[in-house]
Amino acid sequence: MTALRRALILDLDFTLLHLEYVPGSIEVPGRTRSAYVAPETVRILGELQTEFDLVLATARSLDGTRWVVDGLQNRGVGVAALVLEDGARLGAPDNLRAFEPEFSVKAWRARLAEISRNGSDFEWQFDFESCLVARCENGDAGERVHENWAKSCDVDREKVRFFRDGRKVYALAARADKWSALQLLLGARASQAAGVGDGENDLIWLPKVALPATFARARPVLVEAVRAQSGFVSSLDGHEGIAEILRRWL
Repeated sequence: MTALRRALILDLDFTLLHLEYVPGSIEVPGRTRSAYVAPETVRILGELQTEFDLVLATARSLDGTRWVVDGLQNRGVGVAALVLEDGARLGAPDNLRAFEPEFSVKAWRARLAEISRNGSDFEWQFDFESCLVARCENGDAGERVHENWAKSCDVDREKVRFFRDGRKVYALAARADKWSALQLLLGARASQAAGVGDGENDLIWLPKVALPATFARARPVLVEAVRAQSGFVSSLDGHEGIAEILRRWL
């Protein structure tokens, strides 16, 4: 990446990836269902890469993201860098590192397993390398696990951060988040980037980039934050919505 090129930062689930199948899409398998990158989105990204370095910023693991990276690469779209595990891991796709190397996944897994030994219904996802993810039966169970962990580890709030994404509950280094990782990765270019996101964990970074965009169906607080920065909010959703947003930067 050169100092003069702008970064284009994209969240994955329900931003770049959508559940509707379109013929010719890149398929990204999941634990319960596949998601897709539409061919029109790939085409637009191919044009944009003449001006932008593509950065994917997601709460997924490398295993869950590799399908996207390889699928785009196979169609001529390069991915310059990744922010994974909600900021706990970052770097070029073939040279990733932990945001906080001192955060011990093994030690925290043992501690949280002890806290959760009575009545918690979840399983660990072991494909995450720099944070912990508990996959719960549903969102309500996830909220219970999240509350239990946060309450039990209140004195450690400077060491660990918890957040819930649907039925998944994350535990990662307290300072690690998408914006902190993007700043470490891109330096001053982070604030000059274009970006698209739709989730609660995108609120920490999306309003801070120069060209933010989201979808009208995203969380109202995120939509308001993007509009406050004169960003673009698409009234479309799914593949049509991300294509509309990306075309604005051609």
